[in-house]
Amino acid sequence: MKRVLYIFALLLVSGFAQGQTLRVAHIFSDHAVFQQDTSVPVWGWGTPGKTVQVKWDGARYKTQVQADSTWRITLTTGKADGTARTLSIKSGKESITLQDIVLGEVWICSGQSNMEMPLAGFGFQGVEGGTDAIMSAPETAADVRIFNIKTPRRYKPIADVDATWQYSTSNVAAWTSAIAYFFGRRLTKTLGVPVGIIANPWGGSRIECWMTKEALDASGITAEERAAIDAVEEHLDRWPETPELIWNGRVKPIAGYAAKGILWYQGCSNIGQKCYDKLQKAMVELWRREWGRDLPFIFTLLAPYDHGDSNGRWRPHFIQTQLNTEKILPQSWAVCAETLGDQATIHPPKKREIADMMVQRALQNVYGMETGISIELPRLDKVEFCEDGTVKVRLTQIWSNLGSMSSRKVIGCELAGQDRQFHLADAEVDWDGQTLIVRCADVPHPVAVRYGFRNWMGANLTKTNGIPVPPFRSDDWEY
Repeated sequence: MKRVLYIFALLLVSGFAQGQTLRVAHIFSDHAVFQQDTSVPVWGWGTPGKTVQVKWDGARYKTQVQADSTWRITLTTGKADGTARTLSIKSGKESITLQDIVLGEVWICSGQSNMEMPLAGFGFQGVEGGTDAIMSAPETAADVRIFNIKTPRRYKPIADVDATWQYSTSNVAAWTSAIAYFFGRRLTKTLGVPVGIIANPWGGSRIECWMTKEALDASGITAEERAAIDAVEEHLDRWPETPELIWNGRVKPIAGYAAKGILWYQGCSNIGQKCYDKLQKAMVELWRREWGRDLPFIFTLLAPYDHGDSNGRWRPHFIQTQLNTEKILPQSWAVCAETLGDQATIHPPKKREIADMMVQRALQNVYGMETGISIELPRLDKVEFCEDGTVKVRLTQIWSNLGSMSSRKVIGCELAGQDRQFHLADAEVDWDGQTLIVRCADVPHPVAVRYGFRNWMGANLTKTNGIPVPPFRSDDWEY
């Protein structure tokens, strides 16, 4: 009798184990947002050789579990219409049903601590408007949905992440990336469709962590630059700093999930790296290959901060490298934080402004909408060195005017003569609204002009719509 009971128990355990073989990746969960009007891959695991049937939005799909236990089906989505849908998956006697799936816009938000900083803030550092956003989060909780990835570093690629989609209730929003949340809330109000945010930043991380070694090999960097990357040591009591450690656990497992684009705010840990533009290009190209689509890439330039020396120049030099990404990577666009920084903290509190500029970029460059706001960053066009020592600087892409006619004094300009020594200069916007007039008594015969070209200057030049002017210079000197 005991033997019969023992065999029966084994059969029950065996049957239970077999009953758990059908699985779907965690990124497909209740409350998920599927990218509207496109093809949407869905994948999971099951018993090799068995058929998997999927019911979605009135259509039926069928595939077979592969020898490695994986299966994959590509669904078709229509326009977002506010309807909550069901995804049903069946294989033999096993079944999975996912509820409350909506169609909308999905964005992947990654980077380091300035992207990671939640609405609730970091220790001793707050987010402007964070408390108000947390308190009002219930108003759009069902329209802004969050998939927050917290996988630790992985030395080998993993197949899945431990996370699920959530409504952005006050408690969820409070601990979600402030930039990502502000972006999602503004976008859903503007487009009138649900927005899914895949929040996937890691404070302190270097860009190399977000890509494979093969992508680094193909990035076009020099042997010396690659040797410098390989020389970086990993410290387990710190954030990831070496190749693949975030890619393996936070990017590879979700690669392919249908999305509209990527938001990226990173660079502090790579500051001074002259090949950063090539690395940024290599990372995005890797992600695009893995996703099977040309994901638009919107990134933020480093905000002003003293970095231990307000007069240091490594930040603006790095920004020039960041900006070069726009030239070498199609469908990439920068937003500028030059007037939004804070001398005392590397985590400036003005996250809503960054998110709004990212939304404006998305609306104009990704969705092709006429927003009435010129988001293009002004660039240096012409410089005239006059005989009286005055320098006239003309910028492109300034929309209507530079600065404000009620406060025309510009902070952040410098002039240098033949000795190549820069001195702070007085500057103002000319009455034409298009030209900067720069003077400095200490530089009677200037040969070079710069703006915002120190780690921290309190630079204040914007277009009349508030879009900051990024650092620029007329020279090509090394320092």
